[in-house]
Amino acid sequence: MNLWQDRVNKFSLELKKEGLDAAVLLNAANIRYFTDLRMNPAAESIAVITSAGEIIYFVAPLDFKRAKLNCWIPEIIPFPESVSNHLLPLTDFFKKRAIKRLGFESDSISHKYYCFLRDDLSAELVSCSEGLVVLRSIKTPEEIDSIRKAAAIVDTAMQECMMMLSEGITESKLTGYARYVFEREGAEGAAFDPFVASGENSWLPQRFPSNKRIMPGEMILFDMGAVYNGYCSDLTRTMAIGGLNPEQMDIFEVAYAAQQKAIRAVKPGVSVGYIDEVARDHIAQAGYGDCFPHITGHGVGLSIHEYPIVSGGNDHILCENMVITVEPGIYLENVGAARVEDMVLVTNDSCEVLTKTKRELV
Repeated sequence: MNLWQDRVNKFSLELKKEGLDAAVLLNAANIRYFTDLRMNPAAESIAVITSAGEIIYFVAPLDFKRAKLNCWIPEIIPFPESVSNHLLPLTDFFKKRAIKRLGFESDSISHKYYCFLRDDLSAELVSCSEGLVVLRSIKTPEEIDSIRKAAAIVDTAMQECMMMLSEGITESKLTGYARYVFEREGAEGAAFDPFVASGENSWLPQRFPSNKRIMPGEMILFDMGAVYNGYCSDLTRTMAIGGLNPEQMDIFEVAYAAQQKAIRAVKPGVSVGYIDEVARDHIAQAGYGDCFPHITGHGVGLSIHEYPIVSGGNDHILCENMVITVEPGIYLENVGAARVEDMVLVTNDSCEVLTKTKRELV
């Protein structure tokens, strides 16, 4: 049995447990998890997994030959793009299988596709999203290898961009160079639009690069991630050119200390809400509680943001081989912003930090 059939079998057991006959998958990350086939981000494909452990893959005619050649799945069916409803092959498929209860991705399905499943397939629709996100949250050794490589690539890009940092360079030039390094090092591309946010752009915050030139005395956030073999990385560093004033230094030191405290708390059996609490309490005790407006972290894998979300009140428990980010931040108007973000692998009794770029101010 191959790795991907094993994943199908595990998900099929979840379908049986929920009394579902099959599930339709439209989300690109979920489809790649089971098919191991890289698709153009603009291309659509559909996977159907049955409670009997079958997987059927529907692709556009343009992708059919490549899918037959490179995908492990025996049953691959082309769907017609030249008709108004290219989902019609699903109708024939489900009529033959007498599907009564059908799983769907309630967290990511479009209204168009939901209406098709509801109106054309004559099946009871039941969300199967929770089973999918939990299954994907525990990484296999092969997945961890890909994540490690994605982390190494983003480290290389960040370190080279740090060396390029100089007065007058634009935010967009730095992010453009990061993209170049990603692909030079073998990445599929960026996990999200990388951004440099300097000066006022950092504390607003503006989460996209501009043609603004970087100047001395500004706090600079640089957030980037690469994709390797489908798996994402995520890394943020705070930088500056020239000296910072005492208030700027203080928010950096507080944010960095909060991150380190939170990382030390990561281990199996701990709730992600507790990790958030550790970071948030440290920042609040320093007087910046109102300046930390986002979650402390999130899972990383085939998607840049996935289960578990590291946020207050979330009682999801960390398990061995989960990969999360830890990234508390402080954003202080007219002063600047500070955030240090690393990827962390939960080990059997503690954790391992996967991203290695130095965390101190450049």
